[in-house]
Amino acid sequence: MPCSAGDTHRLKSSFVTAGTMNLVDRLQDPQLVADFQRLFGVRRKSCKRGVARDASEGQEGSGTSRENLLDRYLGDQRHQNESMTQRRCQQLPVPDVHHKTHIRQGSTASVASDCSTGSGRSWMEKLLGENTGGTEGSMGEEEEEGGGSDYEIDNRFWYHMFSLATAIGGEIFYSIFFCFWAWNVDGAVLRRVIVIWMITMYIGQALKDILKVPRPACPPVVRLDPKWALEYGLPSTHAMVGAAMPFSILILTLNRYQLDWGWGLAIATTWCLLVCLSRLYLGMHSVLDVLCGLVLVTGLLVLILPWVDVLDHLALTHPASPLLTITLTIAMVVCYPATDRWTPARGDTTVIVGVGCGSLLGSWLNYQLGITREPTLPPPYTVIWPTLNMAGLSLLRTILGLVVIVAVKAIFKALSFATICALLQVKAEDYVNKTGSLTSRHRLIVELFYKFITYIAIGFTIAYTGPLAFRLIGIERPTFYTEV
Repeated sequence: MPCSAGDTHRLKSSFVTAGTMNLVDRLQDPQLVADFQRLFGVRRKSCKRGVARDASEGQEGSGTSRENLLDRYLGDQRHQNESMTQRRCQQLPVPDVHHKTHIRQGSTASVASDCSTGSGRSWMEKLLGENTGGTEGSMGEEEEEGGGSDYEIDNRFWYHMFSLATAIGGEIFYSIFFCFWAWNVDGAVLRRVIVIWMITMYIGQALKDILKVPRPACPPVVRLDPKWALEYGLPSTHAMVGAAMPFSILILTLNRYQLDWGWGLAIATTWCLLVCLSRLYLGMHSVLDVLCGLVLVTGLLVLILPWVDVLDHLALTHPASPLLTITLTIAMVVCYPATDRWTPARGDTTVIVGVGCGSLLGSWLNYQLGITREPTLPPPYTVIWPTLNMAGLSLLRTILGLVVIVAVKAIFKALSFATICALLQVKAEDYVNKTGSLTSRHRLIVELFYKFITYIAIGFTIAYTGPLAFRLIGIERPTFYTEV
């Protein structure tokens, strides 16, 4: 019996849907990541028992990832939560020989961020040594640990190359990069880049906690970067920021300066590619995670870039800009999606939003006080390449400025932490040591409050306090005053 037109259409739709799901399953398969790792010299130690166990568990992990994907589309989170308890990861110290064996040691999320138990230190020392990336607030849950598994790094070059590349997508790199760019290159470009960075990272981190897609199963994957192991996987925010930063800098810089776009495009592409591949090499994301991050950030850049100049102008000139900035950023922190378990994503997002808020407030104050003003000539401008004297002043500004930022971070972290503990009437030792009757809600409030206040102060220092200090000691950058 011939098929009707409606039946044919439904049949084609079924084939397309099945093909799409198969492609998504394949891109999410952790075996792809494991194969990529082996290609670049990351492999488990060869032993018959270990190989058989890895193959068996790898098949289970692959099946689990497909089941998780189907459950997510059906809206059922039960299997997803169960599979998360089976995802166990290894922690890898830096190799110092050609063939180095790494065995993960058992630990819990309650261990202090410097990898010690924290005994013998005061609560203030522990707090000031806290790593903003990571494991400080497990909300009473211990991190699931797997049994020790041995693996080898056959090629140290690729290990160090991809470890450096993934650091380019991290907070430490951007802390230094933003400071250097603001104090030595162009403040106008940086203001716009920070807005793009804040929006893209907020959306990416929020989607992680909404979709709750696990990271690749290990085994078969070897996880070499445990810092973000507690976060969910899709989309890859490293891929998002690895594309958003270089390409937004390139586009915004070309709008202001006479530059060769070819070299800029090559640098931006290389930057993005290295960051994305590093997440596969380190076993932190599936191919699907990375591709979704790139697609998402491309759409966001298309939407944001045409409006970024308008947003920047309003942020500098509008009388209500500080009030709007503070209100919107507080709303972003408060309205961040709630999750069924603690991950570092919310704290890291609060750090990003705080830096963005502080830099916008500092830039607004610069403009309102007449420190920065409209340039007399419109862009594009000729690039002033640094002389030896200019390079020396840049280095001096960077070193002194970073010293100031370290001091600001220590002071405001201590003050804000003590303040919120006093307001909530909780003991600082209970938060730091994860003891006492401190509730999960109070622990979350403490973490978000002191991070938000501390990083507002850091963003304000980058935009206002640092340049003010340079001006007072006579090492300021003259073109800073016309970068609007």
